[in-house]
Amino acid sequence: MSKNTIVSGFLVLTIMLFNTGCISKFFTQDKSPNRTTQGSSQNSNILKKYKNPDVECNDDLTITKSACDRGTISENELKKRPTEGEVHSLTSIRGKKIHIKEMSNGFIFPEYRNKIILLEMFGKDCPHCLKELPTIKKIRRRYRGKLEVIAIQAQGKMDRFTAKNYINGHQIRYPIIEGDDAKNLQYFIQKTYGWRGILPYILVVKDGVTEFAYSGEVDYPDIEKDIDSIL
Repeated sequence: MSKNTIVSGFLVLTIMLFNTGCISKFFTQDKSPNRTTQGSSQNSNILKKYKNPDVECNDDLTITKSACDRGTISENELKKRPTEGEVHSLTSIRGKKIHIKEMSNGFIFPEYRNKIILLEMFGKDCPHCLKELPTIKKIRRRYRGKLEVIAIQAQGKMDRFTAKNYINGHQIRYPIIEGDDAKNLQYFIQKTYGWRGILPYILVVKDGVTEFAYSGEVDYPDIEKDIDSIL
């Protein structure tokens, strides 16, 4: 085989891989202006650790959207105009009132004072969220009394029957809030931390300060080590 033939074949293969997104994601991931390895450029000094998502290549070009990509929220979708220091008055699927106050470098949770909060965005149809669920439940048990999980179901509204089956079927004991009721909060997270809608997504907040962020699945040893470091 001639040298020119080998070079031509390599160029064709490279172009095909770029078209699938596998290589282009690898090269562009850390160059995004909205996200660095420590969160968004806007708040890079407030996060001690940012775990980049494990992006899975998908060569099926007929699939336009992953089940783990809820997409971003535009300002036109918001129920009210965002305000600085907004306090979100939310109600969980089971009826618990939860208030979340935005801070420049984190959040205040009046109902959960002196607790570390795992603020999680997940999707009911997201397979990676289901895989991560045992880790979230185990972390909550491990730090019982010191930590609470507040989850935002960000992937299409569940009817009451579906929500009840999801919570009971997976034996979830922490509050879940429907994403449609918390769009302003999700929008703030997008703007502040560079979240682009990939699920699951977790912020770890202690004493009103966001300490860690995880985009994509997080392993139990990793999150346990991080939480131990701030206790």
